[in-house]
Amino acid sequence: MIIQAAQQSIELLPEKAFVWKSEKLLGLSDLHLGKAESYQAAGVPLPSGGHREDLDRLSDLIHHHHIKKAVILGDWIHNRFSLSEFVVRDFLSFFAAHENVEWTLLLGNHEKGSDEILRNMPFHFVEEELTIGPFLMTHGHKNPHSPLFQIQGHIHPIVNIHQGALRLKLPCFVLDSNSLTIPAFGSMTGGFTIKPQLNRRILAIGHGEIFEVERPQI
Repeated sequence: MIIQAAQQSIELLPEKAFVWKSEKLLGLSDLHLGKAESYQAAGVPLPSGGHREDLDRLSDLIHHHHIKKAVILGDWIHNRFSLSEFVVRDFLSFFAAHENVEWTLLLGNHEKGSDEILRNMPFHFVEEELTIGPFLMTHGHKNPHSPLFQIQGHIHPIVNIHQGALRLKLPCFVLDSNSLTIPAFGSMTGGFTIKPQLNRRILAIGHGEIFEVERPQI
C-alpha cells in the first residue's frame, strides 16, 4: 500500500515495514531478536533460533526492494541477555551477507546495557531522533516542536477486528495527520491496542495484505 507523507511516496509492507523507494530505504522497528535466549537466561525453556526467521524475512525484503539503506527504529534485540554466542554469530553472518547496506539503529529502551556488543555490528547509532529529508524518525516518542512528519515504532500497534462472530487482533500501521506509527517487525512480540479516531487511519495487516479499518462515523 502506497501512502503520501511529506510529499513523498512511502510503501507500507505486509511484512510490517516500510520502503521509501526514492531513497531505497527500508524502515522497521521492534525486532526483539534473541527474545527466546533472554527468556532462557531467566529460566524459561523456550527453544532457540526464532531470530533466524526474522533475519530471513529481512533479507528477503532487502533483496526484493534493492535496499541501500536500512533504518531500525529501536529494539533490534530484546535485551542484553539476547546476545548469546549463537545469536551473535548469526548476526555477523547476516551483516556479512548485506555489507553493501548502510545500517542505522535508533537505540531503543531494550538496547540498554548492550552497547559494547552492539558496537561490533555495522550500525550507525542514533541516541534520540534521526532527521532524513522531510522525516523525523524516533523509537517511540513524538517531538511536539518539530514540523517534520514523524515516524516511530515502540508501541507494537495492533487493532481489534470485530465482524459478526469474527474476532481478530492484527498488527497495524497507524497514520495520523503528521505521524506514522509502524508495527513490530519481530515474530515474538505482543501489542498495544489502538483505538479508532475520526481523523486517524488504521491500516491492518492480515493474510499478507494491508487493508484499511473503517473509521468511526460522526
